[in-house]
Amino acid sequence: MDFFDKQERACKRTKWLVGYFILAVVGIVVVLHLVFAALLDFSPADPELFLMVAGGVVGMVAMGSLVKSIELSKGGRAVAAMLGGAPVDWNSQEPGEQRLINVVEEMSLASGVPVPEIYILEERSLNAFAAGHGPGDAVIGVTRGAVTQLSRDELQGVIGHEFSHILHGDMRLNIRLIGLLHGILFLAIIGGFLLRMGLNTSRSESSDGRSRVAGMFLFLASGLALYLVGWIGVFFGKLIKAAVSRQREFLADAAAVQYTRNPEGLAGALAKIAKFSSRLETSRAEEASHLFFGNGVGDAWLTLFATHPPIEQRIEEIAPGFDIAAAKARAPVPPSLSKTPDQIGGRLAEALLPGQPRLAEAAALLAGLPEVARSACRELQGASALVYALLLSDEESMREGQMAHLAADDAFRREILAHYDGRAELSSAQRLGLVDLAIPTLRHLSVEQYETFRKNVKMLVEADGEIHLFEYTLQKLLVRHLDLYFSNATGSPVTYKSLMPLLPDVGILLSALAFVAPGTDELCDDAFRAGVAELLIKPSAFPLERSRSLELQAFDTALDKIARAASDVKRTILTACGAVVMHDAAVNNEEIEFLRAISDALDCPVPPFVKLA
Repeated sequence: MDFFDKQERACKRTKWLVGYFILAVVGIVVVLHLVFAALLDFSPADPELFLMVAGGVVGMVAMGSLVKSIELSKGGRAVAAMLGGAPVDWNSQEPGEQRLINVVEEMSLASGVPVPEIYILEERSLNAFAAGHGPGDAVIGVTRGAVTQLSRDELQGVIGHEFSHILHGDMRLNIRLIGLLHGILFLAIIGGFLLRMGLNTSRSESSDGRSRVAGMFLFLASGLALYLVGWIGVFFGKLIKAAVSRQREFLADAAAVQYTRNPEGLAGALAKIAKFSSRLETSRAEEASHLFFGNGVGDAWLTLFATHPPIEQRIEEIAPGFDIAAAKARAPVPPSLSKTPDQIGGRLAEALLPGQPRLAEAAALLAGLPEVARSACRELQGASALVYALLLSDEESMREGQMAHLAADDAFRREILAHYDGRAELSSAQRLGLVDLAIPTLRHLSVEQYETFRKNVKMLVEADGEIHLFEYTLQKLLVRHLDLYFSNATGSPVTYKSLMPLLPDVGILLSALAFVAPGTDELCDDAFRAGVAELLIKPSAFPLERSRSLELQAFDTALDKIARAASDVKRTILTACGAVVMHDAAVNNEEIEFLRAISDALDCPVPPFVKLA
């Protein structure tokens, strides 16, 4: 699956959604104008009344959308809280929760995205969702029924489905949809408020009975009109949600099978939903109905309003011939928590394929991590100590200076140095994997604690006066995702829709990758030219020369600029970067680390593990 193509489709769906939303608002304005013209005995052609009604409707819709958007500005955790979810304790000893954590961690490492927060919804039904503005603030929510009733393979299929929404940019569209549709629903809320005022007016004392009746009638009529027209908007909103969601669910199912290479796992989960139920009890389920893995609000009375395709059709798409009846009859028998990994293998070219998680390597990477380090990732002080330890200098005097700047107490100092002593046993991939595992814990820092942590990371990286590639990659991955989380940012806007304005910056990226490639200057030049060839430009018209040095500050500036490019431009640039790395079979760890920093900044994560040829 083409990751950038899915992002582009999500962007187009957003534009389509906004267009239909505007049509719905225009329809509401027209209907309300006609209603108020009749109630107030105005001519339907009166322009002043039309402008008043239009201004009022647009104002209320905008206010409703703004209120909900502000509520959801914290991303996935706000959606999870709205649905009544509670965060999973990463040190939980409950077997089902341990299995869920392991599955999510495997999928995160396999896809190269930070581990999302996990929430449990105390619901007996079988369902799940992913929510957030992007990978940096994503959460995975799973019902208690799914945790207890699904086998490991089935749960893996469900989590793979949700990771597809994370990787393909669906989540941002989902949150926008909640906010926009709440704006239309806000009309119904205001209408209900006016109806109650009208009823209260009818019960209140008044010296002027005629005035009381007129006021009561005005409130009741206006409230009823707004309430009914508001639900007309909801009607169209349901149509929009259904149209956007149904096709996306097919794509996410296909991606989950591609990720796990196990169609029976996902098919089994869908069959169990058909046997049990995916309907949620929470009263807020309707607002988020388009987020869920299965239908969270019951069957729609018209298929036109269905946010999910029929389960039988979904199963047939991914696993033709699957025995649904037999799957429904099987009792849930959760397998062991550990998974025997397949033999690690493959080439860097496989890792470069967007959206191609490799679960065998992820499982092996998790299994090979020291238990002390993995446990540290799940404790706030331990996660900070581990990150600091990964950035300490190998030179003793420099290391002592770094520790002095940290101003750590004796216990914290001992913990940092203990992790430093153990890091020699870790490969580069394991170190980056631990950073991914630590990110969900570090999200629990306070804003003040995070500012201190961020400054400490910067100090450790720059302490020796030069920035090494591993340090740069670690800092870029860590700070990028945590900054997005603590700032509640929604990502960079698209500024560049063409490759041409970015060519000098692309030249810097390709030069940097060629510079760290093993071999002679001639081989590096060849690698650089291989990358330029993938840009499909005329070298004579747009000559790009390889820089003979590596300046990380210039590289960082260029990368931040390219991150604001359109999806198709990013695809071209990342393909060119891959051509540089793959030009010579002698790929080294520095190239992989550098490439991972680039791909993550371009919203196309690459896993931290690759077996070198």
